[in-house]
Amino acid sequence: MQTQSHALIAAALVLPLRRRQINVHLPAVVLGAILPDIPLFLLSLGGIAYYRWFAPLPAATNLGEHLFTTLFFQDPLWIISHNFFHSLPINALLCALGWWGMRSSKRWGGALFWLALSMLLHAGIDIVTHYSDGPIFLMPLNWSYRFASPVSYWEDAYYGRQFFVFESTLDLFLIILLVVTYWSWFQERARWIFGKRTQPPESPPR
Repeated sequence: MQTQSHALIAAALVLPLRRRQINVHLPAVVLGAILPDIPLFLLSLGGIAYYRWFAPLPAATNLGEHLFTTLFFQDPLWIISHNFFHSLPINALLCALGWWGMRSSKRWGGALFWLALSMLLHAGIDIVTHYSDGPIFLMPLNWSYRFASPVSYWEDAYYGRQFFVFESTLDLFLIILLVVTYWSWFQERARWIFGKRTQPPESPPR
């Protein structure tokens, strides 16, 4: 799935949790929704800059093919960076550590728990929406296995076009839901920022 969809899904799932009076760390949830994709984004930018300005591409290849076919599947730096936060064992360990931190009244516990839980959700969605390029989700227990889902969010041969329509519709719905839910809070927040209100709004709506 695309990164923005992960963020929208995670933010929307916070709403029913908050209605149940569950103390959700919203910034950690949103960060966890996008963090697994950030290393690949940075590596891609670095690769584009490197091969455009500092080094020639290997013979008989183009930039996209070299970055996302050769390096993505074969280079250890790319493999570790992209799959570290997609790993179910690693995120489960972080989640357990965050839970222990919360139970021990550590200030970082709640943030780590919700960050890792959100990354687990991200990884789970990616496992079932990638065919040829899914995450190595068992790292470090297994360094090569990728689940070939029958549905891909981008490959036409595996319902990519249909999924694009579904994902775009879902994104639009979630944007509307979040705007309607938080609009009044954002208005009050803006009034406080621009000095038209002496106190900030207490918290986002539930």
